Amino acid sequence: MNKLKYLFVFYSLFLFSVAHAKIPDFESFELDNGLKVVVSENHKAPIAKVMLFYKVGAMDEEVGKSGLAHLLEHLMFRGTTHVSASSFNDLMLQNGIDFNAFTSKDWTVYHALTDVSRIELVLALEADRMEHLIIDDEAFQTEQKIVYQERQQRIENNPKARFTEEMNKILWQDTPYEHPISGTLEEINTLTKKDALAFYEAYYTPNNAVLVISGDIKASQAKMLAEKYFGKIKNKKPFQKIQKIFSKQDSGEYVIKKQMYDVKTIQIKMSYIVPSVLDDEKTAYALLLFSSYLGESGHSYLTKKLIKTQKALSVRSNVDLFVRGKGEFKLSLLPLAQTDMSKNIKMLEDTMVEALCNLTPEILELEKKKVLSWLVYVKDDPSDMAHLLGIIASLGLDITRLEDYVVHILNVTLSDVQNAVQNMLKTSKKVTAVLMPKNEVSDE
Repeated sequence: MNKLKYLFVFYSLFLFSVAHAKIPDFESFELDNGLKVVVSENHKAPIAKVMLFYKVGAMDEEVGKSGLAHLLEHLMFRGTTHVSASSFNDLMLQNGIDFNAFTSKDWTVYHALTDVSRIELVLALEADRMEHLIIDDEAFQTEQKIVYQERQQRIENNPKARFTEEMNKILWQDTPYEHPISGTLEEINTLTKKDALAFYEAYYTPNNAVLVISGDIKASQAKMLAEKYFGKIKNKKPFQKIQKIFSKQDSGEYVIKKQMYDVKTIQIKMSYIVPSVLDDEKTAYALLLFSSYLGESGHSYLTKKLIKTQKALSVRSNVDLFVRGKGEFKLSLLPLAQTDMSKNIKMLEDTMVEALCNLTPEILELEKKKVLSWLVYVKDDPSDMAHLLGIIASLGLDITRLEDYVVHILNVTLSDVQNAVQNMLKTSKKVTAVLMPKNEVSDE
């Protein structure tokens, strides 16, 4: 069920895009039990996207219980007191509903794309498993094995994934983001049904969730259905949530290098811990624009300077700033020269500094216009709009002030970008990771 098909980096672009056009009709309200509901009307096609965000992810797991959020995501499809284990999937499939779920560091999301005539069925099933989930021994053991096998296939058998995880562990050391979303093999095996039930009781509750409905539905109808199916659900008694500590590891530079037999080309990654949109909007939006200009397209500065001059096979930058914890600014490079990694690292660092020096007010304005082109996708796709609104609401940002967030990006100045990037380079915690092929012959 852990289908990570959404890339959170694009949410910033979605925000900017609504600046120069009418935002689709949407309404936000809260039920008496604290469930946040957001409705976005889009009547171009008789479909709707339903997304239920629980504000809980890998960052909320206790030390030693990594993978618990992901395991519970799987267990949510195993039946309730009203719907048997197989009936949930059968009902969805028989009614032509495209459904799935995913777990991240920050939240767990259940989503369904459906014909509008089936919205009520989706809401009924989601409300039922929010309140009446059953976890029997057989279901728990089955899903625990599946999660274990997923970890083996996707991480343990993938050298690049293992190395990226090792890098993340160093970057986020002693913070809640240190936990791998999939969990470790050892800790997955030690999880118990009691752990899963406690996690469910603590976090799967109306006042810790956001329901988003986007598509061919009137806000009044959506409100009626939300009240009908979710309005009577009582909040569960939560245990003490883990304190979110991110301030202790925000400085220092670390370099890790590793050789692996099953790696064919050298890969270099750099990550910086930076303010999220919740920490510092001005800095976050400045970094978003800089990353877009630096390396998020085929016309970016890094592409022009390193790929078109045949110094790199690929190079990119991206940011992850719409998060509950700290943000991250990331760079990746596949250098053409497969020797002297210190030179390749310096080339990447120097090109980033050069890009900042060559950024002008005129180029910055063009970059703002470029990101505004995402407007058409957000307006026309109920799924994109649902995900955008769900992220904003889950972070506690005010949906009714969506246009204000767009204004922030339009107001970013060259000085803002320069200050944000220079401060990142001087003070942020940084991890550089180099993954290299290992020569089997030479090691014999």
